[in-house]
Amino acid sequence: MDKPDPLQAPRIVTSIWPAVLLLVFALVTFVVAQGYSATSARFPSMVAGAMIVLSVYDIWSRTNLPGANTVKTFGGTGFRQREMMHNPSFANQAECLGWITGAFAMMAAIGILATSPIFCASYVRFKGNRSFAVSVGVGIGVLIFQLAVFEWALNYELYRGLFFTKGGVSAW
Repeated sequence: MDKPDPLQAPRIVTSIWPAVLLLVFALVTFVVAQGYSATSARFPSMVAGAMIVLSVYDIWSRTNLPGANTVKTFGGTGFRQREMMHNPSFANQAECLGWITGAFAMMAAIGILATSPIFCASYVRFKGNRSFAVSVGVGIGVLIFQLAVFEWALNYELYRGLFFTKGGVSAW
């Protein structure tokens, strides 16, 4: 089977619509997060805010507006840049969505603190084709980072999941 030509990325991919959809998703996420308590809204608001900025940046780089070529040059955007010469097949995209869906399901079940190291180690092992030792090292590094930054430095308790939260599934 021939690999897709990276210079012939489909118009639906190179148009502004993927970035617009991401912007809409980020705006909805930001608005919904404002309904949470102040502590709970902090992280999703920061992520949504960053997504909004990056979406606007992406939309700008996909247009012919003044400065768009500068954004493409310095931002590394544009599908003809060597960093972007990748046109994945539908199967590769579906597999990526499967990894993401699995990560979200694990986060709901066992929490962010447990899921992130497992996900990172698994991804490095199976998609990065690295050794078991390297994968475990990545997982331990992610766990140490989370504990040090969120739990200790920021005193921000990461979500523990349905199985490890008081009330568990019934709390939902």
